[in-house]
Amino acid sequence: RLSRMARMARLLRVVPELMILIKGMLAAIRSVCFTIILLMAIVYVFSICLTQLAQDTELGEKYFTSVPATMYRLMMQGVLLDGPKELSDKLAQESWYFPPIFWFFVLLAAMTVLNMLVGVLCEVVSGVAAVEKEENLLNFVKGRVRKIVEEIDEDGNMSISKGEFCQILENRSACRALQDVGVDVIGLVDFADTIFEDEKGQEKAELSFVDFMDLVLQLRGSNVATVKDIVQLRKMMGHITSKLNDITKHIHRKKKDDSQKSPGEIGDKDLLESSSGLTLMTMTVESLSGALQSTGGRGRAIDD
Repeated sequence: RLSRMARMARLLRVVPELMILIKGMLAAIRSVCFTIILLMAIVYVFSICLTQLAQDTELGEKYFTSVPATMYRLMMQGVLLDGPKELSDKLAQESWYFPPIFWFFVLLAAMTVLNMLVGVLCEVVSGVAAVEKEENLLNFVKGRVRKIVEEIDEDGNMSISKGEFCQILENRSACRALQDVGVDVIGLVDFADTIFEDEKGQEKAELSFVDFMDLVLQLRGSNVATVKDIVQLRKMMGHITSKLNDITKHIHRKKKDDSQKSPGEIGDKDLLESSSGLTLMTMTVESLSGALQSTGGRGRAIDD
């Protein structure tokens, strides 16, 4: 018997749809319990009502002798709809106001609450299925990229440098796997400098495989910009702005010093320093532009 149970576990692995249904049922336990409590409360209220109204009548002595007996009959014939017409005809023979009460109970319990329970189960199972599908796809992509990294990793430390990153993008299998999860491989080439930079703009020599995959998967077009992305962008823009201010102050200071000199006193060294300052400013602006493009690619939810 234990071996048969192990076979059932293998079956769940082979057929992932069964596992999705089981996880959906487990996730919906709380909602199902509250729905059943609501249903039992409705049955209890109508049971008291019918028991009191049918007291001292032939119908009450036959069908509604007590509140528990009335609850059982309403559950069978009103909720599970096991012959509701028979009970409705018996109620109509007793008095005209009994059938509308029973019909309202059927409409409220069987048609509304039970259908609401089905809707809750469908929503939970669909959510679990979407999460499982996304997780399986990400695991598949990570496994395929890991195999490619193991092939091109020369030192065997599972860290990715810029050169190895370019080799990954030249691999068709890796590009196809990244495109399956919504990563723009062509645009990923433009983000190479941003990927290998920290929050302060310092270039990193290598990235671990886990950090690399997290950064790459954050650049999917289907991702939505979060508060964390805004905070990171704010830090990066603040760092770049301070760098621009330092370069601007240096250029203005150099320009002020040059204005105090005669034209013959300005040498090649001064021109070279001014040119290098402008070059640094240009590089900083390009870095800021790349940061904005990188953040905009995470969901295109941040405007200029």
